[in-house]
Amino acid sequence: MTNVVIGAASGMGAAVARQLSGRGPLLIVDQNNEGVENLGAELGSTVEVAGCDITDQGQVDGLFAGIEDVGALVHTAGVSGTMATGRRVLDINLLGTARVLRAAEPLLRPGSVAVCFASQSGYMVPEIPPLFALLEQPLAPGFFEEVGTYFDVDNSALAYQVSKRGVQRLVRKNASVWGRRGARILSLSPGINDTPMNRADEAKHPIMQDIIKDSPLGRRGSPEEVANVVSFLVSDAASYMTGSDVLVDGGMVTVLPNAWEGSLRTPSSS
Repeated sequence: MTNVVIGAASGMGAAVARQLSGRGPLLIVDQNNEGVENLGAELGSTVEVAGCDITDQGQVDGLFAGIEDVGALVHTAGVSGTMATGRRVLDINLLGTARVLRAAEPLLRPGSVAVCFASQSGYMVPEIPPLFALLEQPLAPGFFEEVGTYFDVDNSALAYQVSKRGVQRLVRKNASVWGRRGARILSLSPGINDTPMNRADEAKHPIMQDIIKDSPLGRRGSPEEVANVVSFLVSDAASYMTGSDVLVDGGMVTVLPNAWEGSLRTPSSS
């Protein structure tokens, strides 16, 4: 069975790839070809490297066409709200995850397990059951128009939070399907980590430094700390865990600000 890490060129994805190296066949994937090739050279000749744009279902399908069956699938690829427009953030973070899961499903075997990266930010989205139902079907026609009745999809900060809440909901919805194949699926929600992406975001949003300071542990996480949790989740030691989200945030979720006041729409007012 092949282990796959998507988004492996840097940060938490690279840390996860290093953890899984040596645990059987490993395919590391990223749109950043240079970054993932450098990591592949570091990890050795037994690691395969591939490029993939997860906004293109054809490329995602082509990636999995070369795999006989899936062992551990760790999907870390994503962008922050400072890196793209709101629609682009949703397309990469949420729809990209859905495309990956769609392509992986035929390759599931007993013992297969996926960990899809969400974020503590997903917990900032208000509990709105009709919106959450939409987030569980992100590849459905008219998705952007439907979710746009609840918030401005061009607001990249809100779109980021919704995209990560959507990953959590998508994983929960897929747990039954995967379970029938003897497979498990989980989401993992990191807090603010010491990664290039998070450091760039902090420079643009000083409030992130306040969140770090006020959090119970009072510091950023490290990619290696997150990778340690992933290592547990894909192991047999976590064999009774599926469908749930695992917070690895140093308690930051307890001090997150409310970004939705005045931003939430109702379908009748949109």
